[in-house]
Amino acid sequence: MSAYRAASLTIAAITALPLGLASAPVAAADAIPATPAPSPQVSCDPRTAMYGATQDHLLRYFAHADASNGTFNWPVIDKQIDKGGWGAPRLTLGGPSGWVYSIGGDGILSRSRYEPDTDRWTTVGQKMDTGWGDYLVDSRRNRITVDERGNVLAIHDDGTLRLYSYDQKTGAPLPDRGRIVSGGFGSYDILVSAGDGLLFARKGNDLYRFRYDIDRQQWLDMSALAWSGGWQDTQELRSAGGGTLYARQKDGSLYWYRYDVNAEAWVDTKPRKAGWNFQSYNGISLRTDACTTPAQSPSPLLPARPHIPAALRQGSDKLIQQFYVDERGWLIQGLQRDINDLGTVMYSVVPGAQDLVDQPVITEQVDGTPLAFVLGKDGHVYMTKRQPGAVWSPLVDLGGNFTAAPTVVRNSNGIVAVHAFDREGRLWYLNQRAANSEDFIPWRTRYADSSIPSGYEQATFAGVSQATVVDGESARPFVLGIDKQGRLGMNRADDTRDGWWVWGVSDVTGLSGTPVAARAADGKIMAFARNKDGQIWAAKESNRPYSDGKLTLNGFFGDGTVIPGVKTDGSPAVAVNKDKSLGVLVRDEKGYIRYSTQRADGSFGGWSLVWSGKSSTDPSVVQLADGRWGVFFIDNDGVERMYTLTPANAAPAAPNTRVKRSAEPQSLFVGGPTARPGSGKPSAPTDK
Repeated sequence: MSAYRAASLTIAAITALPLGLASAPVAAADAIPATPAPSPQVSCDPRTAMYGATQDHLLRYFAHADASNGTFNWPVIDKQIDKGGWGAPRLTLGGPSGWVYSIGGDGILSRSRYEPDTDRWTTVGQKMDTGWGDYLVDSRRNRITVDERGNVLAIHDDGTLRLYSYDQKTGAPLPDRGRIVSGGFGSYDILVSAGDGLLFARKGNDLYRFRYDIDRQQWLDMSALAWSGGWQDTQELRSAGGGTLYARQKDGSLYWYRYDVNAEAWVDTKPRKAGWNFQSYNGISLRTDACTTPAQSPSPLLPARPHIPAALRQGSDKLIQQFYVDERGWLIQGLQRDINDLGTVMYSVVPGAQDLVDQPVITEQVDGTPLAFVLGKDGHVYMTKRQPGAVWSPLVDLGGNFTAAPTVVRNSNGIVAVHAFDREGRLWYLNQRAANSEDFIPWRTRYADSSIPSGYEQATFAGVSQATVVDGESARPFVLGIDKQGRLGMNRADDTRDGWWVWGVSDVTGLSGTPVAARAADGKIMAFARNKDGQIWAAKESNRPYSDGKLTLNGFFGDGTVIPGVKTDGSPAVAVNKDKSLGVLVRDEKGYIRYSTQRADGSFGGWSLVWSGKSSTDPSVVQLADGRWGVFFIDNDGVERMYTLTPANAAPAAPNTRVKRSAEPQSLFVGGPTARPGSGKPSAPTDK
């Protein structure tokens, strides 16, 4: 249709024409609604904007009046809105809020804004970025998309999917641009964002579905087969958001689809033909936020865990790193330079580290750089990294939707991985892309990759249970957690985390808090947790064949034992003595830190007092390079304290010795405050 012809027709006449050429068969159009027709699933702009770049370099505008249902209803067809420059090799992509993104022959990514109501361009050719020329070649043109927020997602030749973020007011690149959000996309030749983190990608003749929560940095769906067969003739796949898809075929037909995320199903099992005669176009694009689905309800903020324990680690440099969350929710960092001089610790606030609610976790990269991870009240995990000069970086938001602190492992390839349980009790993991890398591949769960095989148990873990790791710096660590029935579950995974779908869970129920575990002298893992009576329950690792006979599970089966004499409302800590026997520490119901050591027969002796004063936090333990270990806690006056075990631990208490309330046992520990009097406590963060 010529520009003159389009201008001379009334809107009523245009709606009576089929989409495309005037010579095509006539079809009746539906009446355009005055307002969008909302539904619980999707609500669309009554004039959803679509743009067509013609082979003769023009840009034409279309308005689809029924993007919710895909019926033939086009009140505006083939309206010329720009005179030239839009043909090949230029690539045109739709964006949100009326922005039209494009990549020119010089590789510059720019955007322009068209206002259909006034028929004018309010912004033209605003430069956003450079270096996008690779996506102008035929093999890459469909491997790039713009989402409903204006983020650009692109598949690179190395198979990585990367997200590029831009300031929506200025168009300027944001600092996290080019962040890798996944690998394994190299076999997909079409990529499209369909709103609210929903992605579709074509491989061969099939269409696959992905869903990525950008705010929480979590993969909710990974490579799920969405539609089997029939996609080989699709030249372009675009979306108006809200799960809609517009597929331009080789014969010029335009087919409409919509995937309902809430129902996890297509609204129609057959494509709906919404237009035709698009074979003469170089490409089409749509406004990416024209259709929306109901917003996700925000998760409630998390309360602070009572008696939050600290995290300690002696690094390869022999220095002891300390981290704890204080009563204000600030992350406090301390560095003890001399392990024999407790008064050498100086404390400071990590920049901007506020609103934190649970125990920090510390690890070390292969290059010796310490990392610390901590949970915010928004359920996100945050990371800080030691910089040159022993300065800690401001917190980096790694996303998530968790209720308890994460835990961390480093595998045999030097890759750091973080694990945490979500509000539904699923275990998620976040992997460093490579050893010492600044990049972390966003959160994934086994359930996002595949379903649970028939006949296998899917343990659902308590949202308040922090994951625990044993063999944390090996290729196949064990991860422990307490499920919603109060059973202690155990799982072993390889480097790809492929073991997260079947757990060996204990026979004992009613356990709670954060479990701890360590390898005993016989090489078996021993775990400890608080039971329903507030006592410390212990059990040793054992094996049990699964019901189908094909799998042997590791777990803590049987009744286990209870270490009598102490009750707690907190969680235990465990240490390994020089002779490989284990020691258990706990804050008792009156606030005293107690210790029980393992005898030669594997049982545990009575509870000894660590210090005569009371603690405001659960204890934490640091294993030292010389074979000793220390216990750290903060007393009721807010003073940081550390104590080490004396040689008296070689003579454990008699069997079933109980704590006498009238005369406390003599402490087996020596130590005291970790900072000299007058050194002061951090009073304010150094950076908000």
